[in-house]
Amino acid sequence: MAEAPVDSAPTPARVRRGLLVLASTLAALVVCLLTLWAGGAADVVSVPGIPAPPPVIAWLVPALRLIADAAAVLTVGCLFGAVVLVPGDTVLSTAGYRWVRLAGWGAVAWALASLASLPVLLAVFLGTGFSAVSLRGVWSFVESVEQGRNLVIVAALAALVAAFARTVLHPAGARVLLLIALAATIPPAFTSHSADEADHNLAVTAVALHVLGVVLWAGGLLALMLAARLAGPGRVTAVERFSRLALPLAVVVAGSGAVTAYTRFSSPYQLVGTGYGVVLLAKVAAFVGLLGLAAWHRRRTLPALRAERPAAFLRLAGAEVILFAATIGLAVGLARTPTPPPVLDTDAAAAEQALLPAISTAAT
Repeated sequence: MAEAPVDSAPTPARVRRGLLVLASTLAALVVCLLTLWAGGAADVVSVPGIPAPPPVIAWLVPALRLIADAAAVLTVGCLFGAVVLVPGDTVLSTAGYRWVRLAGWGAVAWALASLASLPVLLAVFLGTGFSAVSLRGVWSFVESVEQGRNLVIVAALAALVAAFARTVLHPAGARVLLLIALAATIPPAFTSHSADEADHNLAVTAVALHVLGVVLWAGGLLALMLAARLAGPGRVTAVERFSRLALPLAVVVAGSGAVTAYTRFSSPYQLVGTGYGVVLLAKVAAFVGLLGLAAWHRRRTLPALRAERPAAFLRLAGAEVILFAATIGLAVGLARTPTPPPVLDTDAAAAEQALLPAISTAAT
């Protein structure tokens, strides 16, 4: 079995990975908070006759969503690395073994964040604090509300990955876990903004493909950065495989994102005249930045990596991971931002009314 050279991770490498995780977490959190504020999702508006939850409840919803999304990226990315980037032969490679174990911890966080979201969302539905939330109420919420059922499905699938990630030793088992993890990313698409669109099937399909593309692209890059014992030819092979797959994944993300935007807007003005449109434009700008970094990787850092000079790759990949984290923060904030209301084409309606007399005269 061909494996990457095994050497103990030096302290600077551990420090670098720790700083990367910290910087990515801060980037996602700060950008998410700014997005919620800019898009108006942070405001808890009390409507007469309709109770509103306390602000802390409203803020917990995106916070838990951010944790769940980050854990999903970690879980899927590490399994993707173990299955595709450094798969091993009959048993998992050294890097693959560590990736699968790390994916298990990510799946634990993913399952717990999904379960913790249940009482929080119930409190939002009821417009009250946690004092009015009971175990029986949560169970009723799961039984009667699709959003609750989908969260339980996600938690169950993530828990399944977490349980078996501790025992998997072969690439076939890792492939099964990757498929389960990818399946766990799909249910939230059925309760997102797209669930309310007129083009329901198109919108939901686009969101599902968008999520799959993002978790594989961002997760694969994160896995490469967290691989403590992947070095030398093994790292070059893994990075080259990821580089070949990054372009089609970016195409999937861009295409599905464009279709999703098409189903959300009924007027070009809404792109710049609504909070949702402004946040979406910021997300597009972040995506363009990611494409620029990916192109830089192909031209500059991959040749240096092949020449056993990994420093440039690690620096640029670290910046790319942080930008991905900020983009995920944007996505979480966008999911909580009200979508633009439908706009009727009043000019077209007026023109149609003006033509009616002429049509009537011609008909007679």
